[in-house]
Amino acid sequence: MKFISFLFACTLPAAAFEIKVAEKDHVAVSNDGKVVAKLMMANDLSTPERHHETYKPYLHVFDPSGEVWLTKGPGFNFTHHRGIFLGFSKIEHGGKKYDRWHMKGGDQVVTAVTPAESGFTAKIDWQGETKDAFLTEERAFTFSKPAAPFYLGIDMTSAIKPVSGEADMNGDPEHAGAQFRPSEKVDTKTTTYIFPGENINAHKVKDLPWAAEVFSVEGKTFTVVILNHPSNPKETAFSAYRDYGRFGAFPKGKATPESPFKLHFQWLVAEGDVRDPAVFQKAWNAFAGKEDPVPPVTISLSEQPKPKKEK
Repeated sequence: MKFISFLFACTLPAAAFEIKVAEKDHVAVSNDGKVVAKLMMANDLSTPERHHETYKPYLHVFDPSGEVWLTKGPGFNFTHHRGIFLGFSKIEHGGKKYDRWHMKGGDQVVTAVTPAESGFTAKIDWQGETKDAFLTEERAFTFSKPAAPFYLGIDMTSAIKPVSGEADMNGDPEHAGAQFRPSEKVDTKTTTYIFPGENINAHKVKDLPWAAEVFSVEGKTFTVVILNHPSNPKETAFSAYRDYGRFGAFPKGKATPESPFKLHFQWLVAEGDVRDPAVFQKAWNAFAGKEDPVPPVTISLSEQPKPKKEK
């Protein structure tokens, strides 16, 4: 397999991104006439099947042609794994517990979308059992066209606050936080993760500045890196070991109406196998406003399912 190495990964001057809102269905993001991402935001209660397919918003990411989904939608194994998404499986508020990862007993519902230059902001109600919001969120996406080897940058900020009182945002690395889930067509035998530092144990490490994943979909290889902003909560854990490629960051903390739970992440997407730590570190330095040196790296093939014992 050919590895791609580049010394520079700074962001070029912002290219024009076209934002088209299809009310109560999706937000399409295009560049040079090609769709690069699409926020899926329908909340269709017409049938149980449609409700299951549309109980939370998520961002689909496309390949450079704009024709191949790199990310997974509803259905298949782990139906709740969908594109770039944000949720928490263990939320406590007002003496009650909520799961807004698997969407048990309530949905995440987009109530408004405001387009902006090269992006948009979605207002999202996190429903309680009565369908009224117990949390409200502003989730903003900004898109950029970075320098090679990346073809797409996705910056996401989130501010979550309860309608009253205090909310405890919690879960675990597998079922909470900001995650990227490749297509169900991912080659589970070759998914590989890259971490800054020597002998990194992804099950134990906290507060990584970045983590990268190399995966293949429909015969093509792609690399995605998640950048963790230093303003995010400390003790942020990472999930980056599954063969099907779902990986991301798990922060936790508390929120009040006066002090929202704020998060800031960025994803950079490249076509090809990128393993150069200088590329990842330069991107994070630019994102974080730092000048940290290039670290050694740990490269790990994804954990493979244990073979079933013959009876």
